[in-house]
Amino acid sequence: MSDKNHLCFEIDEGVGIVTFNRPEQLNAITWDLASDLVQLFRDLRFEDAVHTVLLTGEGKAFSAGADAEWISGGSDRPLPGLSDLPIARYQRKSPAGPFVEFTRAIVALEKPVIAAIPGPAMGAGLAYALACDRRFGDTNARMCAAFVRLGFSPDSGVSYFLPRITNLPTALMMVETGKILDAQASKEAGLLDELVEEGKAFGAALAYAKKLAAGPSVAIDLGRRFIYKALTSSLDEMLDYEAVAGTMAAHTSDAREGTSAFIEKRKPRFTGV
Repeated sequence: MSDKNHLCFEIDEGVGIVTFNRPEQLNAITWDLASDLVQLFRDLRFEDAVHTVLLTGEGKAFSAGADAEWISGGSDRPLPGLSDLPIARYQRKSPAGPFVEFTRAIVALEKPVIAAIPGPAMGAGLAYALACDRRFGDTNARMCAAFVRLGFSPDSGVSYFLPRITNLPTALMMVETGKILDAQASKEAGLLDELVEEGKAFGAALAYAKKLAAGPSVAIDLGRRFIYKALTSSLDEMLDYEAVAGTMAAHTSDAREGTSAFIEKRKPRFTGV
């Protein structure tokens, strides 16, 4: 197990468990934590021992969003408009820097990412939860596009994911009012895929992640890629893409094992290769 104080990582039966570890701050994301998360997810993309990733928060929250010191302009990292510190060239092109890059990293991982939400997922924390493939929350879950409460507009991908996961009126209401949705309202809005008893979100999410990790991971990863590509493609483009990219899965050992098991009427033994 690796622990960088603000971030924990371990592997359990093919599942890479990534935990925000700032429980006293409700797992608020600092610039350094966001930077470490981006690097970790870039590394995990090429880590064959990890087939699926579970993202969660230590303690009573998933993540309350960006750290208050940074968004107030009071940290040693500049925030354009609220800080007089010099701004690096990189940050001039991407003011929120690694906070936004982490959203990209979740999608670019090309492996399933499952969220376990034991409490608040707000602001950037909401964005990271929505970027995951599936969200398991317990009865303490709270979800909020909190940016407007502080006078900010949405960032970290919230405006992309919200209207796709919930409906347009709900997405507009959330970004315009900053209303906090409780666990049941989040489930009804489609923001939580699974609602479980208090304290059960991690266990339920881990069981689901392990199920995926034990499957034909190349086929699963390609299927995930297909779905994201379909968001910006026509039917004809997707039919062509599936035909070409689908041959990748057909050349795996898992494809041979899966077809053999079907013919022999037994449970397949997938290895992920």
